[in-house]
Amino acid sequence: MKSGFLVVFHRQTPQVTPQVTPQAGLTGLEAQIVKEILKNPRISRKEIAKELKISSDTVKEYLRKLKDKNVLVRKGKTSGGYWEVV
Repeated sequence: MKSGFLVVFHRQTPQVTPQVTPQAGLTGLEAQIVKEILKNPRISRKEIAKELKISSDTVKEYLRKLKDKNVLVRKGKTSGGYWEVV
């Protein structure tokens, strides 16, 4: 009886165009929120909630998580500011 193991290496080709949303460590909902912000950095929490059909409180929670993960930074004043994806 023979014994041993098999190792398979998958070759990754470099991506020609950058990804639209950061993928490392983001949940599906976080990625959707980032995608909406990339489309419109001045989008409001209420508008994100409407687009994604979720509550404004959920958006608030996920925006906090994204800020904690250093994915998003809020620039400017609360009402006249905008989001920046890091």
